[in-house]
Amino acid sequence: MDYLITPKQKIVAAGIIGNVIEYYDFALIGFLAVMMGNLFFPSDDPVLSLLGSFGAFAAGMIMRPVGALVFGHIGDRIGRRFALMSSLVLMALPTFLIGFLPTYAQIGIMAPILLVALRMIQGLSVGGEYASSIVYLVEQSSPNRQNLYGSFVSVGAKIGMALGSGLCGALLWYLGEEAMGEWGWRIPFWASIVIAAAGLYLRRNLTDEYQPSEDKTVPIVAILRHHRREFWQFLSIASAIWIFYYTVFVYLPIWLQGSAGLSKAEAGQINTISIIIGVVFIPLMAMVADKVGSLRVMKYAAFMLAFGIYPLMVGMSIGGYWGAMAGTIALVILLCAFQAPIFASTVMVLQYHGYRASFTAVILGSAAGIVGGITPALMTSLSALSGDPYTPAYVIALTSLIGWSVLRRVPV
Repeated sequence: MDYLITPKQKIVAAGIIGNVIEYYDFALIGFLAVMMGNLFFPSDDPVLSLLGSFGAFAAGMIMRPVGALVFGHIGDRIGRRFALMSSLVLMALPTFLIGFLPTYAQIGIMAPILLVALRMIQGLSVGGEYASSIVYLVEQSSPNRQNLYGSFVSVGAKIGMALGSGLCGALLWYLGEEAMGEWGWRIPFWASIVIAAAGLYLRRNLTDEYQPSEDKTVPIVAILRHHRREFWQFLSIASAIWIFYYTVFVYLPIWLQGSAGLSKAEAGQINTISIIIGVVFIPLMAMVADKVGSLRVMKYAAFMLAFGIYPLMVGMSIGGYWGAMAGTIALVILLCAFQAPIFASTVMVLQYHGYRASFTAVILGSAAGIVGGITPALMTSLSALSGDPYTPAYVIALTSLIGWSVLRRVPV
């Protein structure tokens, strides 16, 4: 099979496969949030059950910065390949095992404890996988394609989300909601083992030109000592991006059902189509960034998002199925423009290769893990407390303005 693809294509495939697994799992959590909330966090209040499900999601995400520290250090001190192989195995196993978990009705409080424990192990490995693959792809690219290669990680993420959301939607249609809630929800978790096997096959002979430095300084210590400004700037920008990301791809399907009056099937269809749109537009926006500059593309996207999110969400809430579809696609295109250049920009802001894995891992792990991980639960809580369905729009507008302000101060 190896002779059918070029070396560059193999590098890209090997780099993104871990993100396919990672976001396949996130799509399952998002699509099955209400169902798993009832199974593992039963409550008379559906909001509390949903919060329990998103809380398990957040628990795994919060472990990402820990994994980022561990695997970022491994990537800088041992090598990119070792970090990629070990994180893939540690990430795939918990996803597969979730499909075998007994529910709250079967073993009581141990059910949510086991779910959260598996999510935390998974989050630990994801923190290393995400950044390791980004650094590997950017460093393997030519100088005029760094944004494009960096964006392939997000393409892999959206492929994973499309696979997860699409499989859940197909099973829901084929089995029906009752059977899906009883046993069908397990099938997508079991199916993850197929993607994991493909990942191990692609990475078995991965080339790695990186040579660890003899410098004994702990990378994250050196970063916080000598690169504090870059660290806080890129952490702020990345946090704004991932608040928006997890609102669109995890929380929005729930919002469409509650605030736009769509059925679960309709919301799932829109979510799957929007992910496919993202697969197309992420590399397109990355190529634009390679031509006109990463910071310029991100600044325009942040500004347009800050002032466009509220009218778009109003239109989605009153426009029915097609209004919700059009608004979601517009949001995804803005997200792609905002997100596509952040990967290569974060890697290349440091000239010294020996700190890049740790720098990228901690920034993107913290933004996606801590900030992005709590976003679905935060949006659910704020909307319930305020009674205002447009609360997510206010949060995203504010964080986008902050991101735009920081981008204006980043040296070109």
